[in-house]
Amino acid sequence: MQSSSRRAPGFNPHRTFTLLALLVALLVTFGLLSRFRSWDPVFAWLIGINVATFLICGYDWAMAPAEAARVPPVLLLALTAIGGSIGAIVAFPLFRTSALKAPFRWAWALCVIFSVNLVALYYVAICPECR
Repeated sequence: MQSSSRRAPGFNPHRTFTLLALLVALLVTFGLLSRFRSWDPVFAWLIGINVATFLICGYDWAMAPAEAARVPPVLLLALTAIGGSIGAIVAFPLFRTSALKAPFRWAWALCVIFSVNLVALYYVAICPECR
């Protein structure tokens, strides 16, 4: 009898969920840019990566009881750091993810701070005409 937590041979959760998140983020980003041609591409990316972060957190929460393949916590941190902080801020309390244990919470807070500073740097210093 096989356990439900066993993975298919060759399954790499880091690669699989990273590609899935990037695919969702890029689809949303390019969809927005094709619809709203005057939008700043970074703004569209921020919406896309936040949607992807929210969906990945939701998937992780939904798969937890089934002991299925979980999203690696480092991916949740990376998605937060590259702009998905709003998606994570909304998703974590909504889905009551168990990933909010003390060490993860500190790392996650640092990723949120990094992400906010990165966006502020872009809109203040790099692209002042975007304001």
